[in-house]
Amino acid sequence: MPEALSRRPSAQYYVYALVDRVPRRWRPPATGVGGGPVEAQRIHDLFLVVSRVVNPFVRTLRTQAAHDDVLASLMDADAVAPLPFGTAVMDLEGWVEARVPDLRAALNAVRGSVEMTVRLLRLDAGVDGPHLRSLAERLIERAALPHWRYRPAANPTNVAASLSFLVPRDEVAAFLARIAPVASRAAGLAVVPTGPAPAYSFVSSADTSRAAALAPAG
Repeated sequence: MPEALSRRPSAQYYVYALVDRVPRRWRPPATGVGGGPVEAQRIHDLFLVVSRVVNPFVRTLRTQAAHDDVLASLMDADAVAPLPFGTAVMDLEGWVEARVPDLRAALNAVRGSVEMTVRLLRLDAGVDGPHLRSLAERLIERAALPHWRYRPAANPTNVAASLSFLVPRDEVAAFLARIAPVASRAAGLAVVPTGPAPAYSFVSSADTSRAAALAPAG
């Protein structure tokens, strides 16, 4: 298990996630966004997965993939609170200290849970908004979970909408079984579940001036 580091000098760090612990057999990618090695730092009782920013970065398919690869490496942790792509701070310790209660709350909110995404793919050009929302509502009802998010597509593609659910880690199979009857009878739409993944949709941090917090259901 990598050593959890603390009390590093002030520098710019790219922050991927908070975790309740570093997975025992954690093998992070050697290089992270910004060029530095991926490591865990412990500040107070919080573990942050970070990499030092040694080179300027922008959002590209490659850097987004690097961000996602780090988060995927953490899936064995019981609680992973991912931060959005681009979260980079100069004073990591000060950033954490200003947000300790909110960061703890964000971690606790996703403890023991993962995110499952259900994409609604349009098969029939005649599928309208009310039909789409009706299907989403039936999926939400069958899922029987308190935390979910519905996103209609902003641009005209075959992905008409997506639903994200915060699912207890040990209930993923049961969740899929519950929504299967609705998915099999969807008219004009394909229902495609993906996951499990870190709970991207249920930890919100618009920028580094705001702490992560649980996103509202619905």
